[in-house]
Amino acid sequence: MPKGYRPPAIEEYDGSKDPEDHLRKFRNAALLHQYSDAVKCRVFLNTLSGSAQKWFDGLLHGSIACFSDFKIAFLRHFTSSRKYKKTNHCLFTLKQGSAEPLRSYIKRFNQVTQDVPSAISEILMSAFSHGLTEGEFFRDLIRNPVRNFDEMLEKATNYINVEEVQAARRKVDKPPPSTNRPERRAPQPPAQTLPRAQDARPTFHPSQDA
Repeated sequence: MPKGYRPPAIEEYDGSKDPEDHLRKFRNAALLHQYSDAVKCRVFLNTLSGSAQKWFDGLLHGSIACFSDFKIAFLRHFTSSRKYKKTNHCLFTLKQGSAEPLRSYIKRFNQVTQDVPSAISEILMSAFSHGLTEGEFFRDLIRNPVRNFDEMLEKATNYINVEEVQAARRKVDKPPPSTNRPERRAPQPPAQTLPRAQDARPTFHPSQDA
């Protein structure tokens, strides 16, 4: 190992994540420290853990003669964990919710575009406007078309500011819930029943003069 060697500051690979992403990070570290081919093999081995370490332990002795052999065997074995790139069609499945704020929709859209690096500006503009609800921003895009996707996002920022200010005003103008409680009346005594008519008549005996 080279003098003053330090392990690369990358996360260990256990076989559950994208192998190409791990290999890309290792290449950058190897380029920075100028590892030789033999050192690459030894250092890359130390970045494996869990099931990836068990996979290496099961390789035939002498099956890896250079780092290129190591890379090919590594990618071939963990191909099921690769993160495949999404196509442009995935962008057109995004829809803004009927009550979803514009900021939330843009955030979801940008997250998906990171997995579609081949999408050009025209595709992004078309997919973004296709998923918008028919509000004021949507009508403005039709009346005043923009030139590229960055300009579309810049215009959306102005509508986001207005949207959030209006939401804040509605929250302030909303009357507070009523705290007045109905007055409690003193309990009334139960109503006394009136005597029946036959009970109110005097009692006569035969010897008395009617």
